[in-house]
Amino acid sequence: MMKNVFIFSAAIALSGCFAGKHKVQALPDAELNKPYFIELRTKYAAYPDYFRVKMDPPNSGLTVTPTNMWYNKLNISGTPQTKQDIKIEISYYVRGAVGWFESMDQKEFYQIKVKE
Repeated sequence: MMKNVFIFSAAIALSGCFAGKHKVQALPDAELNKPYFIELRTKYAAYPDYFRVKMDPPNSGLTVTPTNMWYNKLNISGTPQTKQDIKIEISYYVRGAVGWFESMDQKEFYQIKVKE
């Protein structure tokens, strides 16, 4: 009984270590009204039906396009139309196994500074 209480307490304590704000990855800066292009990879392969992109502002002029069947290689391209930093949230459901402390639901966050 005492062993079970210890394991449960340790699990609760460890889960607190992994909680917190999401990490935002800075991408190369963009210039207002000039073409922008970058290739990147997500951490895991994704199912196409569960791949979502949210962009703020939504009318930024940029798009995110998967370039392979695994949805883990992406192109971010377009021409920035507003002098506001662009925030991108990519959420997806992982194909295959993940690590011990990770969920099958993943979110990755990116930011692009737009300069004049």
